[in-house]
Amino acid sequence: MITCSAHSTWALLFPVKNQAKAEAVENTQGVRPAMQARSLRKRHDLLKAGRKLLHTRVLEEISIKDICTEAGCTVGSFYSRFEDKESYFDALIAESCQELLMSAASQFDDRNWVGVEGKLICDEVVSFLVGIFQGEYSSILTEAFIRESKGFIESTPMRDVGFGFITTVSKPLLPHIDSAVHPDPLRALAFAIQVVYGALHNARLRDAGPVKFRTQEFETRIQNVVSRYLGIES
Repeated sequence: MITCSAHSTWALLFPVKNQAKAEAVENTQGVRPAMQARSLRKRHDLLKAGRKLLHTRVLEEISIKDICTEAGCTVGSFYSRFEDKESYFDALIAESCQELLMSAASQFDDRNWVGVEGKLICDEVVSFLVGIFQGEYSSILTEAFIRESKGFIESTPMRDVGFGFITTVSKPLLPHIDSAVHPDPLRALAFAIQVVYGALHNARLRDAGPVKFRTQEFETRIQNVVSRYLGIES
């Protein structure tokens, strides 16, 4: 856990929303406590470097030296903050997942969707997920899924993100799901998101077509499939 002094230091350096990200990283196994402002800043720089490198390379191709060079620090500085590359990547996942949950909570606050048609809400939910897999988090998520599928780790914060996302979007969306079709609307929503996760992950890795991943047609078709399954009329 982050100590009071370290947490206060972080609060002075970064916005409030980043305190949750810092704590998610700090609670990751293999991450060494950051007690000073300089250490917190350097850890932030190291994680930022990993994000950038993963845009063009897979984790296996990235060395600790590569990460340090990108972050402008020494290998010793890396090991004073992370036990090894595995714990480093776990911390990167934890930070990213916390960001995604905070972003979803802000975008799908049910107070912002009062009076909005269910189809529009449903479409925005799908667009949010598509944006995750097409945007800056795509490489991190792909790497996390690959590691999990190969048995490198038993579970990842990705599962927590999935459950957290379902809980968040259920608040504005559940009232619009056809209960005559789905007696358990929450379970139906969870299944729909599970299917979308799988489709996006597969498209991100292979993009075999016939509808290409990075096209508006792909997103629109996913939106229509989800809304029809949930019984949400436009």
